[in-house]
Amino acid sequence: MIVDDEPDVLNAVKSCLESDDFEVVTATNSREALEIMNEEEENFGLILIDTHIPDSDKSALFSMKPKSKMDTSKMEDFLQKPFTREQLLDFVKGRI
Repeated sequence: MIVDDEPDVLNAVKSCLESDDFEVVTATNSREALEIMNEEEENFGLILIDTHIPDSDKSALFSMKPKSKMDTSKMEDFLQKPFTREQLLDFVKGRI
């Protein structure tokens, strides 16, 4: 799942991952993401969430690997925006 409030970023990340045969679900905010997680029968292998890094004005994606639908407490690390297609794919593949 990808959660990002910027439609251009959301669509670009989704397109990139789908072109590499990943199944992708998107949400534009945390409320929508939680609703999707509650509705989906399968668990997500990885959730990428847009965030601002503390003490910085820069944005990044951070990854979480939930054990179950509601266990989103495992923050892995950050992928600083902007990133390349290769950086995104390496980041995701390294966490799945």
